[in-house]
Amino acid sequence: MNRQQMRDFVAAECLITGDEIQLSGGGAANFYFDCKRATLRGEFLSPLADWVLNTVYKELQPSPNIVGGPTIGADFIAAAVALRAAQQGIPLTIASIVRKEPKKHGTKSMIENEPAAASRILIVEDVITTGGSIAKACDEFIAAGHSIAAIAAIIDRKAGGVEALEQKYNAPVFALFTKDDFGV
Repeated sequence: MNRQQMRDFVAAECLITGDEIQLSGGGAANFYFDCKRATLRGEFLSPLADWVLNTVYKELQPSPNIVGGPTIGADFIAAAVALRAAQQGIPLTIASIVRKEPKKHGTKSMIENEPAAASRILIVEDVITTGGSIAKACDEFIAAGHSIAAIAAIIDRKAGGVEALEQKYNAPVFALFTKDDFGV
């Protein structure tokens, strides 16, 4: 699946339009991207992982050694990137996810699969609106002693999130698509 086919897939399967759709950041809009409909499909996830590795990862020096982000938007993307990296011999084979709240049993941690000390994290997410959920995940990683190498998302809703994240974390933000690619 090439980039145009990925765009067409997102347009057909993930873009929902209507009146006053509630967004996770608290606002409302007349369009919504339900990207789990893409990140739970192998035919989309495979080329997405390739984009992350071949476009985003290759731009970063020093290279990140962990891929992760906020649950649930990052879960499937991070796992796919780690799997594809392992298949290609790229040292980005460990995924780590930040929970919305600490686990109530076992380790009681906020970060699943806690990275080794001082890891460089490539944050992944499905959609960036305000960047709030990504910022919470980045803050958890930083509080645990890690650094943010970059942020990559499927879609930038162009609501100021990319700029806010770049400024706050002094890290590049990549988006495969923007809302403009879908005419919304």
